Amino acid sequence: MKKLFYILSFGFLGFIVATLIHGVVEIVLLDLVFGDAGNALSLWWREWELIHAVGGAALWTGGIFAGLYAGNKWWDEYGNKPSAFGWK
Repeated sequence: MKKLFYILSFGFLGFIVATLIHGVVEIVLLDLVFGDAGNALSLWWREWELIHAVGGAALWTGGIFAGLYAGNKWWDEYGNKPSAFGWK
């Protein structure tokens, strides 16, 4: 139970970090690319929904997998120690 909770918590942490990165990248790109009215008809604007969907899915998937990988990696070193809650 403790191992499952530990690894899934890392996966959720990876999702949260990926969401924060997604937000920062999106704000910066929207400001740089679409801040100029001349870019309104550019390739970036016409394909923005596809770029956003693929990039967001890749970030979230990568974040979850990186979190699960980190949870598995650090479980033996830190997760096996006795806890205050008495979980096994």
